[in-house]
Amino acid sequence: MIKNIGFNEKITLVLSFLILNNYFLLSISTPILLVKINFFLYLFAVIIFYFRNITENFYLKLFFLLIVIISLGVPTADWDPRSNYLFHAKRIFYDLSIFSVADNYASFSHNEYPTLVPAFASSLAFFVGYWNEVLPKVSFTLIFLPPLILMYSFLKNTFYLIFLSIVFFTIGKFLFNGWLDGILAMYFCMSAFLMYFLFFANEYLEKKKLVLYLITFCFFITLTLVKNEGFVLLLIIFGTTFGIKIYQGNLKNDFVKLVILMLSFLPIIFWKLFCLSNGLGHEFLHPNILSNLSSRLADFSNFKIVSYFVLLNEKILFSIIFFLISCKISWDKNIFIFTSVIFVIYSAVLFFIFLSTPYDLFWQLNSSAARVVKSLSFFLAFFGLYNLRNYKIN
Repeated sequence: MIKNIGFNEKITLVLSFLILNNYFLLSISTPILLVKINFFLYLFAVIIFYFRNITENFYLKLFFLLIVIISLGVPTADWDPRSNYLFHAKRIFYDLSIFSVADNYASFSHNEYPTLVPAFASSLAFFVGYWNEVLPKVSFTLIFLPPLILMYSFLKNTFYLIFLSIVFFTIGKFLFNGWLDGILAMYFCMSAFLMYFLFFANEYLEKKKLVLYLITFCFFITLTLVKNEGFVLLLIIFGTTFGIKIYQGNLKNDFVKLVILMLSFLPIIFWKLFCLSNGLGHEFLHPNILSNLSSRLADFSNFKIVSYFVLLNEKILFSIIFFLISCKISWDKNIFIFTSVIFVIYSAVLFFIFLSTPYDLFWQLNSSAARVVKSLSFFLAFFGLYNLRNYKIN
């Protein structure tokens, strides 16, 4: 059974909405006082979650508190967190808008990147009244909380502890080091799960209430605005859902709901149109993409090296094996098809991106593959665990 579904859903929806509302407030000319109030409400909602019943979901509360403390003690030394994400947050803090990147100042920081997370980090600086190089990074960690709370509604105590272990194993230091790949992995997996739960799961039919659709809508928007990859990942989720529904012959039953959820693409589409209108391009969208791809396709060794970095990572291997074992123990056709299709499509997308990169292939793989595949490893491990939710552990 789903436990305390009302409270978990409500607090998740409130936190998710406040994250997106912060982004909205910084995209319009609004008094900074409203941004401060919005962030205060987020912290107040977190406090309510902690102290409404302090013993309930105690492991998450302890786990998350430790992650926040670690985040405060870990300096931001890597290039992307320091020179891209926190740099954008600092610009938002001083320029009072997410659109200040239109001047393309410091183009090395990739001004075309979505700014949802930097905007939330800047709101913490607004809240305390000044900028420093440590405190705003805590906001990155706070964004993990809504999906972590929501999952307590779907997994029993022992399985929820295993879920937290999987989070720590697959996402690890990306919970607190300032990189956005962990946030991307979390929201990709939870978005895929909610899509599966709402449109393919045959259980808890009475629990598929409006609030879950609203949470799903918020998670979808957040996914697209974390990193550029989020847009592709959400496209894959929708493409898989539409494809399976068409194959099953029951698309018409859910067509309207899916179309409404597709409105979640609008914020990232508006952002990309803004970037294009101001000449802010994307490093991987270049005129030589097909020539790079064709030249590397001719050499089979390129496939082997990409396969090594993408599919032979120890965490992705563990996740694949765990997922297959879970399907052997408890067969669920819907979970297997939904998960496998998404895994295959995104793996193919990664092969395409890496083989067409304008940079040296080995350098590109060595510097980014381990981060990128976190989305896949967490996705597979989570669905492997969820597939076993009714299995009795002795």
